[in-house]
Amino acid sequence: MFRHFLRAFGIVLLWGACSQPLAQAATKPVRVLFIGNDLTYTGDIPERVEKLARALGRQATIETVAHPDYGLGDHWKDDRTRAAIRKGWDVVVLQEGPSADAAERAALVEFSKRFAGPIRDAGAKPALFMVWPSADRLKDFPLVVGAYRKAAEEADAILLPVGEAWLRALTADKRLRLHGDPVHAGSLGADLAAITIYLTLFPAGPQEFDEAFVEKGARALQLPRERRDPLFDAATRAIDEPMALR
Repeated sequence: MFRHFLRAFGIVLLWGACSQPLAQAATKPVRVLFIGNDLTYTGDIPERVEKLARALGRQATIETVAHPDYGLGDHWKDDRTRAAIRKGWDVVVLQEGPSADAAERAALVEFSKRFAGPIRDAGAKPALFMVWPSADRLKDFPLVVGAYRKAAEEADAILLPVGEAWLRALTADKRLRLHGDPVHAGSLGADLAAITIYLTLFPAGPQEFDEAFVEKGARALQLPRERRDPLFDAATRAIDEPMALR
């Protein structure tokens, strides 16, 4: 499995070189703002991304503006969110709910496009944090993945394919407990989210992504040895090989 994500990440590097999600030197601090709700802050996902950055030699300043049950429409009307964006960032990560039904998908696209303007005006790149369906709605995974792909395309935003990484991990091992409760990420789910976000935003050099690199990341997250390779594999596949949706 480790061979696969070495190969996969080689392709991710080519993608990163073309799209340049964060075309900055590894020594320059990267500023990332997360905007969302309890799906972002439950499990401390931004903090886990920061842990990975620190362990893997990147300097990252990460802040979060997230409130319970908030959607992007609520954030759009909230002066606190607008003020936070104006502080200046390299990337602003937007997170909405699963957005599986038609009205929610339309709202995700609409507010992703609305936010893209002020984010770019502030000198940052917009990114979309693809989430996951609730534990009792796993059949909605394709709808969730499709909704976030469309929103990222419409807003010309970086796609952070966390939901697709979850789907790949659960397809490989249905025994994985990624949910901590019916809605939110548990510890493993939050780890997988952080790995996917980190590997998308911080592409590694071709000589960097090796066994030692993966082990450092796993230690930073305190991942059990038996979970390390499946989670890194699911993340790299989600980034490298977008699934065909039915």
